[in-house]
Amino acid sequence: MKVIAAVLCLAAAVSAGVVAPATTLVRTPSLDSAVIQSDRVGGNFAYSTVEGHAYAAVSPVVQNVVQPVGVSYTAHQVPVGVAYSAPVAAYAAPIAAYAAPAAVAAYGAPVAKIHV
Repeated sequence: MKVIAAVLCLAAAVSAGVVAPATTLVRTPSLDSAVIQSDRVGGNFAYSTVEGHAYAAVSPVVQNVVQPVGVSYTAHQVPVGVAYSAPVAAYAAPIAAYAAPAAVAAYGAPVAKIHV
């Protein structure tokens, strides 16, 4: 039971981002240095090399990276053979229609005065 609780606590700590990976040392050959010496000992040439290996500390960065999600929309096709009818009106049409008066003066035309 204690093992299960320990595993669950470890999983919760890792998912919460509390546990960070350790800094590690890695070899970087591009930063190496070397010294070559040539000496003449007697009648022979003697060469010696001294190499210095370079190491770099790497600290991994653990973070959530937001990635864009592609969304695509598709249009649904309407079946060709479907008949469509207009909805039936459930009310009676009006008996009298309302409209503008028939005698409307045009713009700039003289207006006839009606005497009562």
